[in-house]
Amino acid sequence: MCVVNLPFDFAFNYWPTVTAILVFIVLALYSFKNRGVPEALPFMYACLFGMLWSLGLILEYAAVDLEAKIFWHEFMVMWQLPSTTAITCFILEYAQPGRWLTRRNLVVLPIAPLFLMLLSITNDSHHLLWEGFLFNEVLVPIQTPLLRIFIAYGYLLGVINSIIFVWLFIRSPQNRWPVVIMTIGQLAVRFLMSLEFIFQIRIGMPLSSVGLALISFVYAIVIFRYKILGPIPLAREAVVEQIPIGMLVLDDQERVNSINPAAERMLNLSSRMAKGRPIWDVITAFPREKLEADEEFAFSFALGGNLRNYRLEILILRDWRGLTVGKLCLLTDVTEQRKAQAKILEQQRVVATLQERDLLARELHDDLAQVLAFIDTQGQTIQRLINRGNYASVGPYLGRLITAASEGEMNLRKSILGMRLTLSPLGLLEILKRFLAQMDQNYGLHTEIILEDSFDHQPLDPMVEVQLLRILQEALNNIRKHAQVDRAAIRFGLQDHKLCITIQDEGRGFVLAKDGHGTTGHFGLQMMRERAEAVGGTINWTSQLGRGTEIRVCVPVDRKKEPE
Repeated sequence: MCVVNLPFDFAFNYWPTVTAILVFIVLALYSFKNRGVPEALPFMYACLFGMLWSLGLILEYAAVDLEAKIFWHEFMVMWQLPSTTAITCFILEYAQPGRWLTRRNLVVLPIAPLFLMLLSITNDSHHLLWEGFLFNEVLVPIQTPLLRIFIAYGYLLGVINSIIFVWLFIRSPQNRWPVVIMTIGQLAVRFLMSLEFIFQIRIGMPLSSVGLALISFVYAIVIFRYKILGPIPLAREAVVEQIPIGMLVLDDQERVNSINPAAERMLNLSSRMAKGRPIWDVITAFPREKLEADEEFAFSFALGGNLRNYRLEILILRDWRGLTVGKLCLLTDVTEQRKAQAKILEQQRVVATLQERDLLARELHDDLAQVLAFIDTQGQTIQRLINRGNYASVGPYLGRLITAASEGEMNLRKSILGMRLTLSPLGLLEILKRFLAQMDQNYGLHTEIILEDSFDHQPLDPMVEVQLLRILQEALNNIRKHAQVDRAAIRFGLQDHKLCITIQDEGRGFVLAKDGHGTTGHFGLQMMRERAEAVGGTINWTSQLGRGTEIRVCVPVDRKKEPE
């Protein structure tokens, strides 16, 4: 093959090829810039080979001299198979980075292109690729069987590329649009090249130049629109594959479309077994009703004989029109988190219980000291009256002594009962039920617990539970001592992120102080107020003589749904 330098005659209908050359150069530079991405270098070489192919094509058609046309035709043929091979390498690396484009494949795949390039350069001495050329407005090579084998090999690579695209289309929904676009470009180029080189169909411009322009635009759209050579797709794939959060993609019929490795491990279910199945068969806790907004649920799943707790967050997927096209399920294993939280709560319960018992011990000491001092005073008075022989005056003092002893006994029982009640993971309600059972057994005060629909059974902070329990105990003891009734009611509800508890009775009632809180002369009520304020809460009283009393205490809570 000899080099000929003769003038060229460029026509307007060569613009597709010129455009293809410019696009290939831009894509090659962009690929080199992102060469850290595994498939970037194969694509860069494909663009460079495609640019040389396009250059040879346009110079062949633009050359005036026949000898120059032959030279540039041989130059063009030299880069066809290398370009196709580089595209195959790019697709292999794009579909399975680091797995399919192995060292062996990198050695085997370039053999045919290099052999074609060698034969093309030396064809004048052996004519193994083409025996000669015919010229009838355009240059037509007389192909040999060996050249047809190389052409068939190029089409075989195209078939392999299409098979990989079909596999990728099925396996990776997020890559479907890039795959569809690249497949259309591949098929269009093969079709146009078949028309020109096999069926010898010609139009005003080279069909192969139209094909090159088309494929260059296709790859430009894929590269710049979907950024498959940038770090974002790799980052997304790495996140999906390596994130410890399970991810399940559902179609609009609630069937599993995709599942990542973390979800496979959590559910003990392979991707092949999960795909196509209704989500209810995979996660029984999934709601069967239609979801209009994103929701969050909790469920438990037995894995390897151990019960695991999971949080399931369901996100609605919508297209550009706002129509629901599927759902994304995010699965988080919160078992260890719940164990750690339970351990912390247990430690907080121990601390809160110890603090409360210390406070109760001080209260018991003060209360018992007052009772004993009063008994001592009354006893001394009685003794003096007896010594004087004034037996008629002993009765009132003796009555007060008996009353004080009785009250002291009840207060002592109350304090001991309070000290015996220990906070447990069962929470405030269970402890309260035990206390109410003791009140009913010892004093005949039957108390009904009413749970409003807004109330849930999530645990409170241990210190909040302690203070609420003591407030309820004090309120019920006040009812027992002063209301003169044998029935009461306690209502639980949630309002504005606050737990509100209402204690009601239909007893005697009492007159509220001027401040409206009933604290003047009522030290028990004052203590209840201080306990509520200690945990950021509020307490209010409503009472009328002969119509009963209502006490309402509200404490702030910050509750999140956790696995049961």
